[in-house]
Amino acid sequence: MVVSHDVKVSLPRWIPWSPGCLLSLVSFLPVLCLASLPFTAMADTAMPIDFRRETIYFVLTARFADGDPSNNFYNRDRIKLGDPQWRGDFKGLMDHLDYIKDLGFTSIWISPPVENRSGLDYHGYHAYDWTRVDPRLESPGATYQDFIDAAHANGLKVIQDVVINHSSNYGIRNQVWIDRLPHKYFRPAHAVFTAPYALNLGNYLAPYHEDNDNPVAPAWFREHQHQDDVGDVTFIDPSTGLSLDQFRQTPDRFFNTDVAHLSTQWYHPDGYMAGGDWENPRSVQRKHLCGDCMDLATERPNVKAYLNSAILGYLNMGVDAIRLDTAKHVDRDELLTYVHTWQEHRPGLFVFAEVMVKGLGYGDLEGNDNGPSAIRPWWYTRNGHDAKDPHSGGDSGLSVIDFALFSTFRDNLTKGNFDGLGGVFAHDWIYGDATKLVTFFQNHDVGPDNDFKYRFGGESWRAAVAYNLLWTARGIPALYYGEEIEFMKGAPQDIAGEHDTLDQSGRAYFGDHLTPEGQRASRMHPMYRHIQRLNLIRQRIPALQTGAMSQVHEFGSGISYVREDARSDSYVVVGLAADMHTGFTVAPVRNGTYVDAVTGCSRTVHDGRLVFGVKAHSAGIWVLDGTAKIGVDGAFLQSEGC
Repeated sequence: MVVSHDVKVSLPRWIPWSPGCLLSLVSFLPVLCLASLPFTAMADTAMPIDFRRETIYFVLTARFADGDPSNNFYNRDRIKLGDPQWRGDFKGLMDHLDYIKDLGFTSIWISPPVENRSGLDYHGYHAYDWTRVDPRLESPGATYQDFIDAAHANGLKVIQDVVINHSSNYGIRNQVWIDRLPHKYFRPAHAVFTAPYALNLGNYLAPYHEDNDNPVAPAWFREHQHQDDVGDVTFIDPSTGLSLDQFRQTPDRFFNTDVAHLSTQWYHPDGYMAGGDWENPRSVQRKHLCGDCMDLATERPNVKAYLNSAILGYLNMGVDAIRLDTAKHVDRDELLTYVHTWQEHRPGLFVFAEVMVKGLGYGDLEGNDNGPSAIRPWWYTRNGHDAKDPHSGGDSGLSVIDFALFSTFRDNLTKGNFDGLGGVFAHDWIYGDATKLVTFFQNHDVGPDNDFKYRFGGESWRAAVAYNLLWTARGIPALYYGEEIEFMKGAPQDIAGEHDTLDQSGRAYFGDHLTPEGQRASRMHPMYRHIQRLNLIRQRIPALQTGAMSQVHEFGSGISYVREDARSDSYVVVGLAADMHTGFTVAPVRNGTYVDAVTGCSRTVHDGRLVFGVKAHSAGIWVLDGTAKIGVDGAFLQSEGC
């Protein structure tokens, strides 16, 4: 395997790896002293936020905007000189809150901000210390707390991505150590290290190139943390009895984790995931995802106390909601003990989870699913105990990302039609509350093209039609950074081939589009203006935020439905067209006068039937007792004669 463009090392093929959880080849972090976060378990009395009223902009913080080049950092894996993986930061986000707000979003979902350790940990999903913010994201005057405060001052809410299923393969600082040799001693024959790793594979910014500062490491390890900058001192590996000269060492003592010797006080000892494990609940929930995602024993009191204390600390800082990563890898009942602890601390806290599935994910409800309900999205939104009856329990208080809806997009919206969507919406009853599902067209892991591997690369109008659906149907729409300008269109969402670097993927650096000149172009992009108008329309029509969805009728070239919010007496009839002018007759509907938010046209209904036409790629959004057109016509939402 080619580890990077600058360091070539052959590693054993048996070291576990899986997409989205890359093999960790090194860990490093600038050694900075940060104050502990305020982890006082003090109940928050703020008024609950109804997140159904929000729209979400999702960023990988380290790849969005570089406000402070002094905290940039190269991970050792997949180096591309000139494009450090840790490039964006909170200062960059703070500098561009106006951009996100101008798009019309009300909430920012950030990737996990906690301190990470791994060979490629820029994304934040390899936590090493949950109690500290990663210094590669912070600057003087632009700490995480500063960012939260700035977002709130701009009317934006903060959603923190949280991982409790696994840690990095460096254990947890001050809690548990995982046996491994310091990377500064990894020097096999014929290896050539070049800048920035000119001496060895330790942390190139740290004194003595220390890459593992865990205080609970054994004495023999600690002896070498603060000495031997070059990494050429010979000592005996106490685990193997071998001398660490450059001709006798093996990669597994630096990169592999022997799960049989993990601390069972902190980790599950059940091995690594393999082919058939992905549909087996016990395997999914007890085995390690890959070589740098070590499965935590989340049921143990010490693990639970540590993680919950950390999360409550971030809530005390003002975090408004939580996105929960890799949720299906934790047993539902166990996971809910965490969620409910957070919600007891912050009543009404919105938590939504990633329960990934490729397919509709009905589990034991229907015979066409190859996996049981115990690892399916709907199960996590319910608290019952009958896998074949969602109504055996009520709403669990946990929502999920809508992978069922997304999984259809490859075969309908990306092809320019609405086929099959009616069947998905007909299953909304299985969720605790379908209006709280978080919907999306693509994200940092998956896109709608080619088995979900690539960012959408098709005709622009097809993406626009997808957004028309997401912004008017039930659920809370989320946009992954760059979608508004079709950023990295058609690229793989993550690095794919062994020679790929981040600039070739959907995780490329976005900041070049946020310079003054870049922003001028970005804000004129037809998709930017389309998203901007959809946000405006949704914000002005309560039924599109919190309303129940009914009367769904799809017929390929069109789809229609009704959204009604009884509490605000907001009522809207929606019709969406694909690639041709489409006529709609929606009945029964409430009588009265309707105004189309897209065209400004009006219709008075006396017989319970609303008849209207929609131009290709556009939408009819007919509001009962509406007053006017909302926003300005663009390339995809257009007026026609009334």
